[in-house]
Amino acid sequence: MKELKTIKAVYSYYFPEIRKLISEITADFPHGEFLKSIKPGLDDFEKPIIKRMIRFYKHDVKGLETFEYRYPTNGSSEGIYHLLARIKKDDPVAPIYTLEGEYEGYRESASGLGMKVREVKEDFETIKNLPLGYWFISNPSGRDGNFLEDTLINQIANLGHKVIVDLAYLGMTKRKMFDISNPNIIAVLTSMSKPFGLFYYRVGFTFSRAPIDTLYGSKWFKNILSLIIADKVFSTFISDFFYKKYSPIQKEILKLIKQETEIELRQSDVMLLGYLTKGDFNKLNQSQKDLVLPFKRGDGYRFCLTQYFLDRE
Repeated sequence: MKELKTIKAVYSYYFPEIRKLISEITADFPHGEFLKSIKPGLDDFEKPIIKRMIRFYKHDVKGLETFEYRYPTNGSSEGIYHLLARIKKDDPVAPIYTLEGEYEGYRESASGLGMKVREVKEDFETIKNLPLGYWFISNPSGRDGNFLEDTLINQIANLGHKVIVDLAYLGMTKRKMFDISNPNIIAVLTSMSKPFGLFYYRVGFTFSRAPIDTLYGSKWFKNILSLIIADKVFSTFISDFFYKKYSPIQKEILKLIKQETEIELRQSDVMLLGYLTKGDFNKLNQSQKDLVLPFKRGDGYRFCLTQYFLDRE
């Protein structure tokens, strides 16, 4: 039985189409854009790009245009940190929650600020008895790459909790409308790291219903080249281009894993991932369990398939 080449963390695939696009941009490096730093200035450089992004996802996200405050960020991680800092300043005793097995960045960023994040089982009877606080929720979920129902997020928000929705995987699934119009969804995180393989270009956008004062300086301190690349991505592709092209390959990779290990991973909604449930795990033999155990998240198991995509080039 072969070893799994899957990865515990999610390292996005640096898609060949993105590499080609960046080569085209940098072949004639856009020095002229940087020379505008004095006149007319670059303070508002990201604003038309964010508007283009909202149009790019108009069939995927409902309500994004209603968030008045919009900031370019160093991926979504910078937005997470600054939102946590705002909570610590404005509401320091409020509890902070995530669903069990969620993206570990919420917990680690909070720890660095001397804050704690409580992981909660996805059980509404438990959730409705919690003290009101703040929730960080990824959708599609960082736990297994699958869609969360908007009803769960709205139920949490309607209880009076303040919700931050992390759309880090937006664009990596079939078309689905994510409804973020609930007024208690106070902020939305987006990133181009996973959907387009732009992890090391560090480009994301944070949307908020109220100012994030510590992000005010992003108008000056931002990565212009990465924003140029983002703009080109939004004007070149459609939002489900990579899902349509690469989800059939995801299926082929899962078949290969089954042939090599006799482990039948389930296909995540996010085309870069596979997953197993607790019940699936219990049906494995001991050797298979030993292979799978390092990938545990909450009650399930998540597998990043990027190395298999690379092997197919």
